[in-house]
Amino acid sequence: MLRAIYLRDSAVRMDNSFDPILPGQQLAPIFRTGEGRVDCRETKISSDGNETIIHSCAFTTRFDFAYTKVTEGATVTSDEEIEKTIAAQITADITVDYLINSPGFPPDPENLKEWASSHVILHAWPYWREFCHSTMLRMNLPVTMIPLVQLALGPEPVGKMRVENSSAALKRTNKMENKTL
Repeated sequence: MLRAIYLRDSAVRMDNSFDPILPGQQLAPIFRTGEGRVDCRETKISSDGNETIIHSCAFTTRFDFAYTKVTEGATVTSDEEIEKTIAAQITADITVDYLINSPGFPPDPENLKEWASSHVILHAWPYWREFCHSTMLRMNLPVTMIPLVQLALGPEPVGKMRVENSSAALKRTNKMENKTL
């Protein structure tokens, strides 16, 4: 059962040489998610002489959006090249916390990994979209709508997530059309 979704950590940065107010700058948006982490715990709560045990698993996933400066004729592909061309970046660690009422706590690591790559992303994504959108506005950046997460249809296993038509978009860099300020 879903217990809570919350922002655990966030960061924004803007390159010193980038002025978001100057018109005509070519920017390429990039979406990335990092490997998440999970913390399963057993908590004992005493109330009026009764002891209750709560089992929970909190999944934290890092979401990242960046605008990179577009250089004529250059294609940025590696993470190192992306870092060198970032004009502005928004990062958020979002935690999705679940109560676990099944025997055999803690769950099998393979099941946790599967849950993290499907349900957790599905539950956290709207929070990430809103956070990123409102932060873009505060940073005076052009607004790029982060796509909706959809259940994958087709050859992927049931429950896998995708962004638009790219099943790898949640794990790797996803470039969209260039934006001009």
